[in-house]
Amino acid sequence: MYLQAGLIASLSRCFAAARTTKHLNFSSTPTDRIFTDSLYVFTTDRWDQYALVQSTIHEVWARKYSGALETRLRYSPSDCFETFAFPAGQWQHPNPELAAIGERYHERRRDLMLRLWLGLTDIYNLFHAPDLDARLDKLQKRTKTGDWQTAENIPPEHRATASSLTQTQARDGILQLRALHRQLDQAVLTAYGWHEQGSDGPAIDLGHDFQQVETLPENDRTRYTITPAARKELLQRLLKLNHTRAAEEAAKAPPSKGTKPQKAQRAKQADELL
Repeated sequence: MYLQAGLIASLSRCFAAARTTKHLNFSSTPTDRIFTDSLYVFTTDRWDQYALVQSTIHEVWARKYSGALETRLRYSPSDCFETFAFPAGQWQHPNPELAAIGERYHERRRDLMLRLWLGLTDIYNLFHAPDLDARLDKLQKRTKTGDWQTAENIPPEHRATASSLTQTQARDGILQLRALHRQLDQAVLTAYGWHEQGSDGPAIDLGHDFQQVETLPENDRTRYTITPAARKELLQRLLKLNHTRAAEEAAKAPPSKGTKPQKAQRAKQADELL
C-alpha cells in the first residue's frame, strides 16, 4: 500500500513517512505533489489507517523487522509493512473511533509544529524528553526576542501564529500530545481486541511512561513509550497473526510443488528473528 503510480490521484490526501528517520511518523500530505525517493507514501486517505501505522503497536513491529542506518530506523515496507497484521476486517470496514483519534492526534501535532515553528524530529525530541521544562527553557533562550523564533526566520503569513505560545502553553501542548498518543495506542489495542481478556490471553497493559529501549543507541534510549513487557507481548501476538494470515493465504492459493508462498516465507523468517 505504499506509493504506486496512479493510485493516489483520486484521494483527498495520503500519508508520507521518511525512509530513514529517528522517530517513525506518518504525515498527511496533498496528493498533487511529486514525492522524492526518500519517502514512502501510504496510499490511503483514511484516518483510521493512519492511526494504525502511527501507533506504537506498528512502531514496535517496524523497529523489530526493519533495518537501520547508523542510529536511525530505515523503514522497510516489504519487511515491516507487508508483514504487519492489521486488525481483522480493517481494510473492508472503516473504524470511526480510530479515525477520530487519528485525525485529532495528527492535527494537534500539526498545530504544535506551526505554533512552535519546529519540525517533526524536534517535536518528538520534546515529546520523549523527561526534562521537558529544561528543554523548553533552552529553546526559548536561543531566540533574540524571548519568543520561540525570531521574526525574520518565519514567513510573514505564519509570524502571528508561530510566536503565539508561551513556554507554559508549549509544555501543555506536548503533554496533550502525549495524552493523545496514549489514547491512540489504546484505540488500536481495542481494534485488535487485546484491551481485555480474550483467546489470545489477558488484556495488555501498555503502561506508557519514560522507558529505556534497549535496541536504541546507548546514549539515546529514553522514550515516552510502552513497557518492555508490553512490547514483547505485542510482538508475540502480531507474529501469531502473521503466521495465521500466511496460512490462510496458502490455503486459498496452494503453491506449486516445492514452492512456498512469499508471505509464509516472511512469517517463518519473523519467527526465527523474534
